[in-house]
Amino acid sequence: MKKRIFLIYILAVLLLCSMPVSAAEPGEIPGNDTTTGSDENGTAFLPADAPQITARSAILMDMDTGDILYEKDAHKKSEPASTTKLMTALLAAENLSFNQTVTVTEGALDGISYDAVTIGLSPGETLTVEDLFYAMLLPSANDAANVLGMAVSGTVGKFVKDMNAKAEALGCTETHFANANGLPDDNHYTTVHDMALIAQAAYGKSRVRDVIRQESHWIPATNMVGERELWTTNQLLYSVTDYYYEPCTGGKTGYTETAGNTMVAFAEKDGRRLVSVCFGCPSAAARYTDSSTLLEFGFSSYHKITPLRDFKLSEASETENAILVNYYARLGHSLPEFTLDTSIVLYTRTSVSPDDIGKEVSYSTDRSQKEVGSVALTYKGKTLATIPIVSDQTQMTEDLSALALSQRRSETYQTTPAPTRSEILRDVLKESLPVMVIGFVLAIALCLGTILVVQSRRKKRVAIRRYFGDGPVPARDGPEVMAELERRKEERRQLETIEDESELPKLRIPEMLKSSGVPDDGEEDTGAPVKKQTTEPETDSGKDSEKKPAKKPAKKPTTKKPRHDSEEDSFIDEG
Repeated sequence: MKKRIFLIYILAVLLLCSMPVSAAEPGEIPGNDTTTGSDENGTAFLPADAPQITARSAILMDMDTGDILYEKDAHKKSEPASTTKLMTALLAAENLSFNQTVTVTEGALDGISYDAVTIGLSPGETLTVEDLFYAMLLPSANDAANVLGMAVSGTVGKFVKDMNAKAEALGCTETHFANANGLPDDNHYTTVHDMALIAQAAYGKSRVRDVIRQESHWIPATNMVGERELWTTNQLLYSVTDYYYEPCTGGKTGYTETAGNTMVAFAEKDGRRLVSVCFGCPSAAARYTDSSTLLEFGFSSYHKITPLRDFKLSEASETENAILVNYYARLGHSLPEFTLDTSIVLYTRTSVSPDDIGKEVSYSTDRSQKEVGSVALTYKGKTLATIPIVSDQTQMTEDLSALALSQRRSETYQTTPAPTRSEILRDVLKESLPVMVIGFVLAIALCLGTILVVQSRRKKRVAIRRYFGDGPVPARDGPEVMAELERRKEERRQLETIEDESELPKLRIPEMLKSSGVPDDGEEDTGAPVKKQTTEPETDSGKDSEKKPAKKPAKKPTTKKPRHDSEEDSFIDEG
């Protein structure tokens, strides 16, 4: 009977110890505040393949995204011990300059026991803020933390109030500080979750990062003490120790009898930055192994993915787009462009690919808002993130502005009766009358111009035929024609000056006139018909033969009328 009770007791203990480990199924994705953190019953999130650690509470967080990759009793209140100095360093980095000098006062050493870690500061000693940073963060000097706190706020009490205000601003909900160095106090507590937020903010300060990554530092001699040699308590940085972890970029250790061993460790690898917080470790060695184990688990078991990198919204919602196209096509303008942020990054287990993430597209009925829908990223029925679908209506607005006038006209015609034939004719005439008038004027001008050109050519041809008769008219304005005209004018002038017919020179008949066969009687053609004159025969032929011909006035040579004249020309034979 006793053996049976003992076996039942053992089985119950084993069952209780295994429950937290099996709280999450293998392959589950932590992150985005939906699958991480404690549930309603306070069960911690422990992936099935998570490593076993000795710390009472622990957490692993990505400092860039805030994703929680592991947590064990992350909201359990505990003493942080000297990891408190990360909050002191954060406020000092925000309010002091590294080159600033600080003088130690009497109140700076209050509350520090004789066995606490110090660098032996004395009232009246002057140091730089940089040297005090190294003294506080490497060997964890409590007196240096008090001096920095007083340099920031004036007194340690005021500085503690600033610490609590800063913790609240960072989102810490279960934290209360009572001093600047982390020495034991009943009102001095926090959780690994809150400490991860504080560590994340402190690591964001370059001055803090530069100090915590160093293995050692030398403080030069001051006005009261010679030079001091400082070494870090973080053995993850020493390559000669068994706890060396190469990706580690710094950290802060702590220890008190009530708090046990505590540690905050930072690491960077493959472009990712992680921070681990372990409280309540049973030994100094355990805090180093727990920290490096959690950090390596985060780097090896999780990776970042962009599930929407190759995602196309149009392909994922073909039916929806078809409805939009059919609706907007008849309006004659472009569709509103729907876009979403495809650069979202998720932490997943290394076995999960972007194709394993579900994408559920949904649209809202109200399309007047900028956000018209969303894409939900899901995994195993759990929503990991929701990305809004944004409507860009810039191009559509421009198209609608251009079509506003035509749309108004269309609406007007739909509400008024159809126009009559007379109204249509009147509108047509009203619109086409200016064009008709302009065309008519141009036609008249063209006709007048044509008539003037024809008349001018006709007159010129008539003038030429007066000289050349009814024969063929030579080419106008040719050099031979002009020369012949000048010669004939000269002969006519000569004929007019001759008084006696006997003195008439023998004129050469132009070759052109000979070819035409028209006699030249010397009379000018006036255009009227000329009647033949008859003379009575003389009775005395002898006298007539001896008598000289009477002088007659010289007559101008005549040419035959143009062929278009209706009457024939008659010539007088003088001979």
